[in-house]
Amino acid sequence: MPDRVFSEARLGKVPNAEAIAYGMEPLLAAEFELFDAFLRVDLAHTAMLAEQKILTPEQAADILRALSECRAAGPASFDLDPKAGSFLLQVERYLSGRIGADTAGRMHTGRSRNDQSAAVNRLYVRDVLLSVCEAVARLQATLLALAAAHVETYMPGFTHLQHAQPTTLGHYLMRHYHTLERDQQRLAAAFGRTNLSALGGSAMVGTTWPIDRQRVSLLLGHDALVLNATDAGIFTRDYPAENAAVLSILVNNCARLAGDLYLWSTWEFGMVEIDDALAGTSSIMPQKKNPHSLERIRGLAGQSIGWLPSVLGTLRSSSSSDLDLHFSPDPIAPMGRDTLGAVELLRVSLETLTVSEETMADRAGVYWTTASNLADTIVKERDLSFRMAHGVVGRLVRNCVEAGVGPEGVTTGMLDRAAEEALGRALGIADEVVRASLEPRAYIESLQSLGSAKPSEVLRDIEIEKGCQEDHGRWLAAKQEQRAGAERELAAAVSRFVTGAG
Repeated sequence: MPDRVFSEARLGKVPNAEAIAYGMEPLLAAEFELFDAFLRVDLAHTAMLAEQKILTPEQAADILRALSECRAAGPASFDLDPKAGSFLLQVERYLSGRIGADTAGRMHTGRSRNDQSAAVNRLYVRDVLLSVCEAVARLQATLLALAAAHVETYMPGFTHLQHAQPTTLGHYLMRHYHTLERDQQRLAAAFGRTNLSALGGSAMVGTTWPIDRQRVSLLLGHDALVLNATDAGIFTRDYPAENAAVLSILVNNCARLAGDLYLWSTWEFGMVEIDDALAGTSSIMPQKKNPHSLERIRGLAGQSIGWLPSVLGTLRSSSSSDLDLHFSPDPIAPMGRDTLGAVELLRVSLETLTVSEETMADRAGVYWTTASNLADTIVKERDLSFRMAHGVVGRLVRNCVEAGVGPEGVTTGMLDRAAEEALGRALGIADEVVRASLEPRAYIESLQSLGSAKPSEVLRDIEIEKGCQEDHGRWLAAKQEQRAGAERELAAAVSRFVTGAG
């Protein structure tokens, strides 16, 4: 058997029970999740070897036919034998049982486990990043629609979890939209540095066989080559760390929004409610409705903080070995699943969210959220510096809190008393001007700067970002078609040899 030839030729012994249980079995479990990527890489490499006449048409036909059958049957039908070694050797073992060991072993001509493993990883991660990009685009579309529906849903803004200034739910949601837009940009950039063809680097210096690296890149739908032969293997250290960082940032950005919704869904806030289908209850307290979807996102974000350190910690060993990350194993599969889970749970939470617009509006102006606008009014009306006006309003708020008076009860006399205490003179600003300055809706409508919470400005922002989403859609469609086109080209290349037309 090929696994015995491979391992015993140099070592003279097969792996012992501990090496299998604690080394090979965990590695195989991780590699097995990349099943389809392994088979695609094997098909592309073998087809190229045949096209370059490194393999005979008969050899290529046998290998490609068996690989195609294996891929079509899927991982559920594949019989793993941990004693046989890594998944590269598992596939060779599978082929040997169907077409003979001599023919099966020729599939590896001109390549090493190094560039093959790197090629498989890049292919798998490339597809993960595309799936995440699609999910983020759906989440962004949900945010745009929800923001448009709530450009005039007034609510309190918070800093330090204290009432700050009034805002709108639409403006708040667009804040998170723009954060996700930066995530999209990071994902696209990481995709570009991941979607490169590693095959052809061989062990580290290239190969004497006349392989066609560009052809393999085309068959797998890559954008370009990792040119340097050593860099092409999994000696490459930067892109796994970049992907871990990009995905972790994305999950934590999702958790920031989920965290606010989590807080707002409490009885004390009462501003939103999670759909029953996304909630859980208590085994003992029948009244409970726990926002499980939001808690799941928050939990994933906490775990994702460790993704980058775990990758970097694994990669900081000797640069002359490629097996540190290989045997760790690479956590990209669970990272991809958890990221998709966080994005999709947030999207469906928003799509089914119940918003208490009345509660939000009632609290938009409580506890002096418009105090900064009154200070601005004083500057405009009496030509004071903002710092002096800030002192007057600060004294006004202090006096009113002590007297139990809210913003709606402020009069010119109260403002003048605060001004006399702070400046030594009254301001004499009319009651109607003072009251208008403290009214949340009027304040928001008076905003003039770009990116403000004024409804018309939020709507303008939404329309601009709709165009940005169309750009993302075109990019995604192009990359998906590139992948599909490569799959068609690979199928055609395989078919030419399997049917004898090669």
